[in-house]
Amino acid sequence: MNFLRRFHDIVSDQDLNFDDKTHQLLEFGLEVFNLDLAIISRVENNCYSVLHAITPNNELKIGTQFDLDGTYCVHTLEAGSALAFHKVSQSIIADHPCYINFQLESYIGAPIKVGNNVYGTVNFSSATESPVFSDDAYDYIELFAQWLGAEFARSITREELTKNSNSLLKLESVANIGTWEVDLTNNNIYWSQQTKRIHQVDENYQPKIDSALEFYKEGQSRDSITKAVELAVQSGEKWHLELEIITAKKQHIWVSTFGEAEFDDGICVRLFGTFQDVTESVTLREELKNKKAEAERLLDDRSMLLAKISHELRTPLNGITGMLTTLIDEQNEEKRSEKIKVALRSADILLSIINEVLDFSKINHGELKLEPTDFLLKTIFTDLTSLYSPLFTNTNVDLKVSNNIPDHCWAYTDNTRLSQIVSNLLSNALKFTEQGSVKLQTSITKASNQFTLNIEVHDTGRGMTSGFLKSLFSPFTQEIDAKNSKGGTGLGLAIVKELVEYMGGTIKVESEINKGTHFLLSIPIKPGKEQIHHSSNISQVNLYACKLSVLVVDDNDINRLVLDASLNKFNVRPDFAVDGQDAILKCQQTHYDLIFMDCIMPILDGFEATKQLRSKNICRHDSTYIVALTANTSAQDKLACKQAGMDMFISKPFKMHSLEIAIASAAERLEF
Repeated sequence: MNFLRRFHDIVSDQDLNFDDKTHQLLEFGLEVFNLDLAIISRVENNCYSVLHAITPNNELKIGTQFDLDGTYCVHTLEAGSALAFHKVSQSIIADHPCYINFQLESYIGAPIKVGNNVYGTVNFSSATESPVFSDDAYDYIELFAQWLGAEFARSITREELTKNSNSLLKLESVANIGTWEVDLTNNNIYWSQQTKRIHQVDENYQPKIDSALEFYKEGQSRDSITKAVELAVQSGEKWHLELEIITAKKQHIWVSTFGEAEFDDGICVRLFGTFQDVTESVTLREELKNKKAEAERLLDDRSMLLAKISHELRTPLNGITGMLTTLIDEQNEEKRSEKIKVALRSADILLSIINEVLDFSKINHGELKLEPTDFLLKTIFTDLTSLYSPLFTNTNVDLKVSNNIPDHCWAYTDNTRLSQIVSNLLSNALKFTEQGSVKLQTSITKASNQFTLNIEVHDTGRGMTSGFLKSLFSPFTQEIDAKNSKGGTGLGLAIVKELVEYMGGTIKVESEINKGTHFLLSIPIKPGKEQIHHSSNISQVNLYACKLSVLVVDDNDINRLVLDASLNKFNVRPDFAVDGQDAILKCQQTHYDLIFMDCIMPILDGFEATKQLRSKNICRHDSTYIVALTANTSAQDKLACKQAGMDMFISKPFKMHSLEIAIASAAERLEF
C-alpha cells in the first residue's frame, strides 16, 4: 500500500508536469528496486534512444542512442513483458555486449506500449548484484510502463489534435472558410478565428444570437438567414446560402454560409456549419454576367447594324449601278451629265454611310482617337456654310448662319471631327424640316487659358415626341419611331454625342412636335498657335503637270485604271507598277518626280518599298515626292506612312482636288 500510495501521489499531482512526474517516478523506482540507473527509452527500427535518465554523475545524456541489440532491453521486447536479471554474470546472457561493455549485473525492465504498438522501455539497472526480484517488483515495473504508455498515448493524441487544429486553422485561412456552432441548450455561440476575421471583429469577441443576426444586411439577406434557421430548427432542413453582410468595420461583403441541425430526442440542440467570404467570386460572377449581357448587346447591335447597313447600302449602290448602266447607250449629252451627277451623289452617300459605320465601330471598341491641329476656328463654319447653302437652294427651307467667332481665333482641336459634328446636325435638321428655316449659331467664351465653343442648331421641322427624345442618341433609333424615319443608318446622332463627350463637351436637345428641334453644344477648345501656310497656285497645275514623270504603284487593276483616267485630266501619262518590288525595279531604271504608292500589296508592301527607295537613295527626299494612296485611314496608318518616308497621305476614294494638291506639291519641290 505504501508503494501504491507513493505512486498515486506522484502521478496525480496536478502541480507537476509530465517531465517532473517522470523524473520523480524514476527516482522512486531506484528506491524501490535499490538500483543505480534509471532509463526511459524510445525504440524505433532497432535504434534505442534515451528520453529520460537518472545516472550517477549524470553521465548519460538525453538523446544518446544505442543499437537495440547492445542493450538488455532487446530481451525484454522479445519477452513482451517485464523481465529481470539479478546476476547477469552467471546468467544465460553473460556474454551480452551490455555486460561486456558496462558490467551491469542487475536489470529489471518492461516494454512501454501505446495501443498495440511498442513505444520503448522503462528499465532500472546497476553494476552491483541485487537480490532476486520479487513478483511485486515485476508488478511495479509493469505499472510504471502502463502509466508511461498511457501518458505517451495522450501526448501523441494531443500533438495530433494540435497539428490537426493548426492545419484546420491554416486551411480556414487559405480557403477563407470559418466554422461556427450554436448551442441552443445554453444559448451560446462559437465562432472560429477565421469566422471572426471575416466579420472583422476582435479575436476575443464573443458573439450572441441577436448580435450575430444583425451582421446580415437588412432586407433579403437577413430574412433569408432567419427563415433558414427556423426551418433547420423545426424540420432539420439544411441550408446553403449566399448572403450580404456588413462587417464590424462597415464593409459590405458576400458570404457563403452552410448550416445544419443536430437533434436529441426530436429536439434541436445544436446548429453548426461553415462561413466563407465569397465576395471575390460574387463580384467576378457579376462582372461575367455583365460582360455576357454586354456581349449579347453588342451581338444584337451588330446584327441590327448589319441588317440596317445592308438595307442602306443598297440605295446608293442602286443609284450608282443604275445610272452607270443607263449611261452605256445614252446619247443625249445633257442626260448623260445629269446621270453622272446622280451617280456621284450616290457615291458620296455610300461613302458617308461607310464612314458612319467605321466611326461607330471605333467608338464601340474604344479605338476612336482625336487628331488635333492648329487652325482658324471660324473657317470651319464658313466652309460648312458654303457647302450646305446649295443644298437649301431648291427647298422651302432657309439656312440662317450667325458665325460670331473672331476672325483671328486660332484653336487646337480635331477640326475634322468638329466639322463632322456640325455637318451631322445640319444634315439632320434639313432632313426633317419641310419648310421654315435651319439656324446655325456659333460663339466663343473665354475662361483663363481655355475657350468654350458654343454651337446651336435650331430648325422649324416636325420635332420629336418625349419618348423618341429619350432614345435619340442611341444607335438605330429611327427604327423606334416610324413617323420620324426618313432613311439613314440611325448612327449619326449617336456618333455626334460620342464625339462631343469624347472632346470633353456636352450636348442638349429640346424639341416639340410640329415646332422644331433645338440642339445646344458646349465644347472646350484649347487656344492654338497661328500657322503660316505657303500655298501653290493650283489653277496653274495643268501647265506643268505634263512635265512630271509619274509612277502609279497599285496591285489592283481597277485602281490603276481609275488613277490613270484621273491623272489624264491633268495631262499626266503615268507609268505603272503592280507591287513594291516592281516599283523598285522601275525606279532603278527611270527617275520619277511623283509616285502614288498603295500601302497594302503582295510581295512587297508600300511601306517597305518606300523605306528601301529612301534608304538606298533611289528616290531622294529632295527630288521625288511620294504620296500614300490607301484605303487605310487611321492615325496609325498615317503615322506609318510618314515614318516610311512618304510626303503626303490621300485616302481612297480620293477627290480630284487631292490629286491637284499632290501634283502642285511635287512641281513646287522641283520648282517648275
